[in-house]
Amino acid sequence: MVTSKERVMAAVNHKVSDRTAITFDAQPELYESLYRHIGNKSREALLDFLHCDTWMVFPQTRQSDQEKALKQSLWGWRSVQANYNGGSYDELCWSPLAGKDELSDIDKHAWPDPAKRQDYSHFASEIPAHKDRGIIGACCWGAYFTASFLRGMDNLLMDMAINVPYADKLIGTISEIIQAMVTRMVTAPGAEGMDIVYMADDTCNHRAPMFGPEMYKKFVMPYLSKMTAIAHKHGKKFLLHTCGAVRQVLPMIIDCGVDMLEPIQITAAGMEPAGLKRDFGKHICFYGGVDLQHVLNRGTPQSVAGEVKRLIDILGKDGGYILGPGHTYIQVDAPIENIVAMYETADQYRPHSAS
Repeated sequence: MVTSKERVMAAVNHKVSDRTAITFDAQPELYESLYRHIGNKSREALLDFLHCDTWMVFPQTRQSDQEKALKQSLWGWRSVQANYNGGSYDELCWSPLAGKDELSDIDKHAWPDPAKRQDYSHFASEIPAHKDRGIIGACCWGAYFTASFLRGMDNLLMDMAINVPYADKLIGTISEIIQAMVTRMVTAPGAEGMDIVYMADDTCNHRAPMFGPEMYKKFVMPYLSKMTAIAHKHGKKFLLHTCGAVRQVLPMIIDCGVDMLEPIQITAAGMEPAGLKRDFGKHICFYGGVDLQHVLNRGTPQSVAGEVKRLIDILGKDGGYILGPGHTYIQVDAPIENIVAMYETADQYRPHSAS
């Protein structure tokens, strides 16, 4: 019998398994709805119900009582809870380096010490407990994404254009810290059972990258290459989260050694599944794909099932695909019956089965 771990790693290595590998994540409120639906408030029971092949592990982050009250991240930015119909999210409200335009301001910032702020001691028990699934470790965001919160996105993009020494130093400083974070994670007791390193670094919008290829080459590729090298040195694959219209920078992402790309927003410019598979399918594993803007939230169980089959037919051919939501977290407007249809179809539909 094929295990979930074997299924996931076959996909990453562009091999065909018994069925397409499956992943899942959702907004907290939707987790609660699904727990009620299955009558069991266990993450493991829910992932079993959804035939999910992955399990994500995170560090435990030590925070002071003041930071908890202020919703202050370990990097120093602050957020407030914003509410919408059915849920909530944390919205950035203060960037500590906004308005601090001197290189010396970067040195003066209270940078986190990974050794003191992140705890991986639970890996020794959590990872072996889920050893049959593909284990994904996540400990930090990418340097650009982190810098955009610290500096403010508008300020950072201006820095990258007209204040290059500042942007270079800020992103470089963050890069050194996240390298230490990733290294500590992959060498923690129990991490030998981890298969994949995950990093989110949103550099694109729905129409195009946030900045041009030359800036991507200068500011992003150096640290992204270092992150993948750390993962590969310790026998892990590397999964990069970048939303939106990624096609223009995808060759550079591949050149950096990224093994897997998430979330594959198929309605973004240039992200049509057939074109992606044709042009890049031999070089990177696609992870995600099921549209949350039009299909999963507005469709019927039948139309959702049809879209799942279409994606598996295209992206799953010859391996290299893990099916999941086309934006990391399924949103609260997705009907339960559509989610069930998505995962039941993904489990049962096996046009490329190796068995």
